[in-house]
Amino acid sequence: MNELQTEFDAVRASDSQQIYKALTAGKIISKYFYDDLKAEIKQSPLFTVIFNHLGHFKKLYQHIGFELVFDPDGDFFYVRDYDEGETEEADENAFRVQVALLIIGRFYSRSGRDLEGLIRPDMGLDETDFRILSDTEEYIDILQASRLPSDWIKVMDFLLERSFAHRLGEQRYILNPAALSFLSRLVTNYNQQVEIHEDFEKVSI
Repeated sequence: MNELQTEFDAVRASDSQQIYKALTAGKIISKYFYDDLKAEIKQSPLFTVIFNHLGHFKKLYQHIGFELVFDPDGDFFYVRDYDEGETEEADENAFRVQVALLIIGRFYSRSGRDLEGLIRPDMGLDETDFRILSDTEEYIDILQASRLPSDWIKVMDFLLERSFAHRLGEQRYILNPAALSFLSRLVTNYNQQVEIHEDFEKVSI
């Protein structure tokens, strides 16, 4: 039995199929997911499968034209086109995810809450939050400029489809830890850019 056969034998076909369907649909596979039945955040078995057989999956996706990428800050996997880099659609979706998360982060911080609350089932985002978000002209303008829907439930479903959010009930959502880590990194990068701009203005003056 050769090495390739051994690798395939070590991974269940059903797991590999679920992973393929998720990744090629533009979703991430995060280390954690929200268990609706137990109402708690648990470690993803699919993430564990990829992590334990990373060499196999990297080789497999390379053979079918993708690059399997691990984001160490957010603890999640995703795929991108191996030969052509990010497609225009993938770029646009990634941009929309960033915009949606930044708006949520700004809104949550301005309301006096810690961003960690976004991943807590007893906190997260609810109907009141979405009503305020929908009534804030600044956020509406950003959504429209980014070609995101003005309906915040549709925005959350967009994040849900890409596994960055979980629905707890009607108009109740939380982000997953991968989204929070991604958001924290975006905020850090944004703050660094602002500091550089302010320093440049001081030098110019």
